[in-house]
Amino acid sequence: MLDARDPLGSRCREVEQAVMAHSDKRLVLVLNKADLVPRENLQAWVKYLRQEYPTIAFKASTQNSSRLGQAKIDLKAEDAVINTSKCVGADTLLSLLANYCRNKDVKTSIRVGVVGLPNVGKSSLINSLKRSRACPTGSTPGVTKAMQEVQLDSKVKLLDCPGMVLASGNMTDSSVALRNAIKIESLADPITPVVAIMGRVPRQHLMLQYGVGQFSDCAEFLAKLAIQLGKLRKGGVPDRDTAEIGRASCRERV
Repeated sequence: MLDARDPLGSRCREVEQAVMAHSDKRLVLVLNKADLVPRENLQAWVKYLRQEYPTIAFKASTQNSSRLGQAKIDLKAEDAVINTSKCVGADTLLSLLANYCRNKDVKTSIRVGVVGLPNVGKSSLINSLKRSRACPTGSTPGVTKAMQEVQLDSKVKLLDCPGMVLASGNMTDSSVALRNAIKIESLADPITPVVAIMGRVPRQHLMLQYGVGQFSDCAEFLAKLAIQLGKLRKGGVPDRDTAEIGRASCRERV
């Protein structure tokens, strides 16, 4: 599973290599959250990634009902717009899995592991294919604690795996935090991700999003945000570290 907003940054190369080391295994890239990027960007990424592996654009269901629907939208069409809360791309993915169930015209059973970074939508994908809430989901990483098996049909079993932040990476690195792959509360340095965000987002957007006035640097921004959120230490001194945690909570709600 990849995040359509950051396909390369959400890839797990070590996992891909481990899968392809077995000649009897197949690897499919699912580009989730396809509704959060422009159609042209989505099509370009799908074309690029298909040079390596089969790639499918996907949008998990965001419906609140217990019965989840699936919409058929041709994402290759010039006028394709994803404006539905139903799942998009399930028909293509299910057809691909059905093909993998055939071995010389003999139907076989397969087990499909759904793997990727935390919060890329693995459980949501399984729920969307199953059309029911078979797996718990949430906006924060770490909802799935252990592997779960979900029987999709008589031939396909899906394995919902906990999100992986590989040991070879830096668990407190700002890039991991920006991808929401780790709980903000567990960061040893919560300020670094803020600096990274300020380097990418126009200042006016930050002021509008968090309701703060003009600021000159990260320290002043967090100080004003602390006052805005009521995060003050003894003597009325703004608590910048706590303001960062509050900022992250606001981001998750948005």
